[in-house]
Amino acid sequence: MASQGRGFWLHQLVEYIIGIGTLFLAGQSSQPVWPAAIGAVILINAAFSDGAMSAYRVIPRQVHKIVDWVVIVGAILASVLADHDAQARVSLLGIGLILAVIALGTNYVGKGARNVRGK
Repeated sequence: MASQGRGFWLHQLVEYIIGIGTLFLAGQSSQPVWPAAIGAVILINAAFSDGAMSAYRVIPRQVHKIVDWVVIVGAILASVLADHDAQARVSLLGIGLILAVIALGTNYVGKGARNVRGK
């Protein structure tokens, strides 16, 4: 699935939207630490990864993929273990599940590497 998945630029765009939404969630939460941390990591990961929607191309895509899964596990664990209100729990669980679906369907291979493999 990963070799024919959605483009990495779309993955980054969705991460920007989810990251900003998570920061807004932190502003409404009674315990904003976990939503703010997760939202910040999502935004930093999207902005610093090697992709078309990047602000700075510092993080390779394979490292981005690892950080994605760390964030997914962190969001799900924070929804279960941290002391949040019901809205924050459901939102963090949803964020983790949405990011998992996005990560599973993304092609993390760069454009140049795809052309070399295709020959």
